[in-house]
Amino acid sequence: MLVWAGLGSGAVWLSFHYNRDVQLCLIRNLTGVPCPTCGFTRGILSFLDGQILQAWLYNPLLFSVLGVFFLLAACRMIFARGIRISLTKPERYAAWVVAAVLVISNWAYVFFREAPF
Repeated sequence: MLVWAGLGSGAVWLSFHYNRDVQLCLIRNLTGVPCPTCGFTRGILSFLDGQILQAWLYNPLLFSVLGVFFLLAACRMIFARGIRISLTKPERYAAWVVAAVLVISNWAYVFFREAPF
């Protein structure tokens, strides 16, 4: 994890220093096809820069991930403990289906947005 974070930090520094995008996605480097999370780094950087629409355009799933992260962090700070969610087997199945639909839909969006054709 630390190696990947170091590579990501180095890529962001090179990207800003040389004004060029650096491609870290292994799936895209090997296949030429963007993965479901392609655009997350650019989206986070745009979000931190205050460019909310640009962040959304890079990868809409980013806002779901950020929303869950901030919600859990806020609950942790307010209540001083983590949240534990207990789901029944059908609820877990439904949650996995919803997550799969979100990821597949996002992947289709990213694929057609960044496809070279």
